[in-house]
Amino acid sequence: MAFCTSRRRTNDTQAMAPAMGSTPGLGQGLWSNVLNPKAASVYLTLMPQFLTSSRPIAPQIATLAIAHVAVVLVWLLFWTSVIAFAHTAIDTPRFRRWMSRLAGAVLVAFGVRTAAAS
Repeated sequence: MAFCTSRRRTNDTQAMAPAMGSTPGLGQGLWSNVLNPKAASVYLTLMPQFLTSSRPIAPQIATLAIAHVAVVLVWLLFWTSVIAFAHTAIDTPRFRRWMSRLAGAVLVAFGVRTAAAS
C-alpha cells in the first residue's frame, strides 16, 4: 500500500510539473547571468586590462567575447561528456545492486553502532 501511495504521489508531482524544453532554461540562464552584479563587476574590472586605447575598442571587445564563448563552450562540453559518461555507468542494474548493498551495509553499521552506544 505504501508503494502504491508513493507511486501515486510521484505521478501527481510529475503531472503538476510544467513541461519545459531547453529554450526556457537557456533564457533563464542568460538572464540570471546578465542580471548578476558579480558577473558585471568581474567583466568591468578585468576588461580594461586587455584593451589597448590606441586601437578601436569594438573589435577588441568582440575578440575577447569570442574567446570567452570558446572557453565556456569547451568547459561546458567537457562537463556534459563527464555527466553523460557517469549517467551511463550509474544507470546499470549492476551499479544499482552494488549501491543498494553498500547502503544496506552502512545502515546496518549505524544500527550496530547505535545499539552498542545505548
